[in-house]
Amino acid sequence: MKKLILIIASVLLLFSCNEQVANRKEEFNNLKQQAMDSHDVIMPKMDELMQLSSRLTAIKDSTNVDTVMKTKGQLEKANEDMMVWMRDYSDKFPYGYELPDDEKEATEKLQLMQEEFEEIEELKVRTLKTIEEAKQMLQQ
Repeated sequence: MKKLILIIASVLLLFSCNEQVANRKEEFNNLKQQAMDSHDVIMPKMDELMQLSSRLTAIKDSTNVDTVMKTKGQLEKANEDMMVWMRDYSDKFPYGYELPDDEKEATEKLQLMQEEFEEIEELKVRTLKTIEEAKQMLQQ
């Protein structure tokens, strides 16, 4: 009887651990998709961003040179930050990366993915805002 209870408890524990890892994998994949969605919003804007930066260079002799140069710097920083994010992301999560079955490692990688998502989301907001500011500046 004791062996049966031990076997049942072991099986239940195994299923419980598998379910936790499965939940983490689902959450990881959702965050990964959201991070890629944010990346896919920013990436097509990189050419526009650099064109705006070049156009701002042409008007830097205007009366608001400080504002123009600040915005130009923000455009260049957004471009650089995107390149850094992509390298960093690829180092942490190479193409085809799957969350491991080990619960501790899965939890750590899930936290890393959360941080990557938050970083790219903040970059997306900042990049789009800076592009809009540059466009408005060029319309003046």
